[in-house]
Amino acid sequence: MYFLILFISCFSFSVALSNSSTRFSLSLNGLWQFRLDEHNSGISDKWFNFDFSADEYIDMPVPSSFNDITVDRKLKNYVGWVWYQKTFMIPLMWVNNKHIVLRIGGAHYYTMWVNNNLAGEHEGGHVPFELDLTKSLPHDVEKCVLTIAVNNTLNNYTIPQGYLVFENDTTRYPSGYKNYYHNFDYFDYAGLNGNVEVYVTNQIYIDDVYYKLERKLKKWYVHYSILLAPTDISGVECTVRLCDKTEVFDVKTGCNNTLQILNPKLWWPIFHMNKTAGYRYKLTITLKNKKGEELDYMEELIGFRELKWDNQSLKINDENVYLRGFGMHQDSEMRGRGFDFVQLTKDINLLKWSHANAIRTSHYPYYKEFLEFADKNGIMVILETPACSLNLFDNQMFKNHKKVLKEIWSNYKHHPSIIMWSLANEPLSNNPDSEGYFKELVKFMRQIDPTRPITFVTSQQINNEKAVQHVDIISLNRYSGWYQDGSKLDIVAYQVIAELTQWNEKYLKPVLMTEYGGGSITGFHSLPSVMWSEEYQSDLLEEHFKAFDCLKTLGFFIGEMIWNFADFNTPEEYIRPGRCAKGIFTRNRQPKSAAFISRKRYASMINAKHCNCEIGLHNFITDC
Repeated sequence: MYFLILFISCFSFSVALSNSSTRFSLSLNGLWQFRLDEHNSGISDKWFNFDFSADEYIDMPVPSSFNDITVDRKLKNYVGWVWYQKTFMIPLMWVNNKHIVLRIGGAHYYTMWVNNNLAGEHEGGHVPFELDLTKSLPHDVEKCVLTIAVNNTLNNYTIPQGYLVFENDTTRYPSGYKNYYHNFDYFDYAGLNGNVEVYVTNQIYIDDVYYKLERKLKKWYVHYSILLAPTDISGVECTVRLCDKTEVFDVKTGCNNTLQILNPKLWWPIFHMNKTAGYRYKLTITLKNKKGEELDYMEELIGFRELKWDNQSLKINDENVYLRGFGMHQDSEMRGRGFDFVQLTKDINLLKWSHANAIRTSHYPYYKEFLEFADKNGIMVILETPACSLNLFDNQMFKNHKKVLKEIWSNYKHHPSIIMWSLANEPLSNNPDSEGYFKELVKFMRQIDPTRPITFVTSQQINNEKAVQHVDIISLNRYSGWYQDGSKLDIVAYQVIAELTQWNEKYLKPVLMTEYGGGSITGFHSLPSVMWSEEYQSDLLEEHFKAFDCLKTLGFFIGEMIWNFADFNTPEEYIRPGRCAKGIFTRNRQPKSAAFISRKRYASMINAKHCNCEIGLHNFITDC
């Protein structure tokens, strides 16, 4: 759980910042004053009234996770309240007759105050959200003190879950000692991880844009709906244009209408049959009053692509696609899960160098900026919720899960790169209660968005899985040669082919391998290969490649995703050398031996129409 508190005070100053003719924004990224609230007293003691600069504080960069910024072990593993404060200036022209919004790109649980008034709340992590400051700001001041409190404590009903245990074994723990646990296998970085900004619009503004694409032969239709605020406003008109860099293809008026375009350039994945990847058009929305004065203006990039799926395949624009890529984490040295354009750009370039065409946002939604890069570069995305290792399937959790799905869809609905929704990663779907839970959750998500296939990623065995029959595509995590029969490379391909074939035969659905592989310690070499050596990681991948080539000939296998793109931080354990070492890149994005093996593999698949099955497992493969 994270929690947020905000305060603002103001004086006088003038500045002009412009994103468009009607919208202005001010970034609040940079150094903030930061304090720990170890005794959980900040709210009762009204820290939001304090000037942090008058007391001890830590300089904390935003965006970043707070865990790795200092050398304090207590802060690295801290669970509880932390407080941020920043002083900034709001132009006076913003304050009068304007709509003012605080936007936070990513954290977890929030409560906010402005000038001693509670301004709003937000529950849930990773997804950007906004809070309306208009009524909280005075009309004659500009200098603002923003105070935010964040609490990263998870509980049984948060998504993901966490557990705070008060130990009662006094032979091992002093009185009152508590331990904090969670089931997911990555470090739970905390703080203001995303960009923070304030932006302003006129009091009448465009609140949201929704559109649905429809294809009829060679003509495409954009059925759009522009949501305005206030919702009961009259005497205004929307003008919507569909264009590219040089041409306007259609213009319509009205906040609900349909645009048309004949034979548009389609959005294609990267490295797909010599097609142009990531092509997008632009929707421009202009809002004017009766006098013809412009009240608001927005642009939305739109990719024309259509998804179809059946019990054997996934298609984009009526062409089969085969996913090749990685599970990832938003994780880097020092910044933790903090957003960084340098890291983002490097990761995108490494994905392209690897000849990958797809990633899964394991195990939470990624920043909007990542999705925009994926749209632009044609990288297909399986967008996953934060429901990792879910073990509770009652009504309250279902309610919380639906809320997360609605918020995710609201923020990410128009990204053409998102080709699948993953509702959870490795839930305890061997629990009989999970069957009805996921049946209704899939139904709910399909009502929200019928245009994309739905999955959740299972690690259960085929004989005890209770819920996967309700998804469109079976996504499987399995570690043959690592957790299962470690070191036995000679049976990896056999196991993979046998099991994945059984999943398809039982459920008659496409199968996707969302995780496989093993760890390697950088610089550890061995011939013959042994577990944890770079050679073993490479050998293990190549044994899986043999199985995948055979599975592809059967028609139901739609993709392979190595776990993981790069090494990432995990909670401290004696079984790990400081982190999860399954990446084909190191944590600072340098290649291990496996990076070159996978790159060669993925490059060989570009435009390949046939694969070679070299394994004579005729009990499982026909026409191989």
